Amino acid sequence: MYIIPFVAEAAEKKKDGFDFTEAWGVTFASGLTVLGMILAAWIAYRAGRRQVADQGLIEHKHWRRQNRLEAYKQFMVAIDGFTEAMDKWRTSRNTTNAGRALETLAAAEAGIRLSGPQSLHPHADKVTKTAGVFYQALRGPVGMPGFVPPRRWAQLTRDVIDAQNAFVIEAAKVLDDPYR
Repeated sequence: MYIIPFVAEAAEKKKDGFDFTEAWGVTFASGLTVLGMILAAWIAYRAGRRQVADQGLIEHKHWRRQNRLEAYKQFMVAIDGFTEAMDKWRTSRNTTNAGRALETLAAAEAGIRLSGPQSLHPHADKVTKTAGVFYQALRGPVGMPGFVPPRRWAQLTRDVIDAQNAFVIEAAKVLDDPYR
C-alpha cells in the first residue's frame, strides 16, 4: 500500500503540455517591450535622417538663390558700367573705357552662366551681344572712333535697355520661384 501514495504523488507531478506561469508572462512582455523600443528607435532614426536631408535641401536652395542674386547684381552693375562708358564716349571719343566695360560685362555674363538657370542664359547673352554691337558702332571702321548718328545711337541704346529689361524680368521670375 505504500506504493500507491508514491504513484499518486508521481501522477500529480507529471503534467502534460506547456506550463504558463507568471515568469513566462513577464518574459513575453519584456520581449514585446524590447521589440517596441527597437521599432521606435528605427522610426526616430529615419525621421532624423529625413529632417537632416530636408534641412540640407533648404539650405542648398538658399545658398543657390544667394549665389544667383549676387551674380545678377554683378551683371546689372556691369551693364550700368557699360552705359556710363557709352556716355563718356560722347565727350572723349575714347573707346578704351567702353572696351573695358564690355569685358567686365562678358565676365559678369560668365557668372550668370555658372549660377544659372538655363532659361536666363539667352537673356544675358542678348545683353552682351547688343552691347558688343553698340561698341562696334563706336569704334567705327578699322578701329578708329567713328561718328554714330543720333538715330542709330538712340536705337542702339534702346536695344541695350530692352535686352536689360528682358533679363531683369526673367531674373525676377527665377528669384521668385524657389524650385528653379
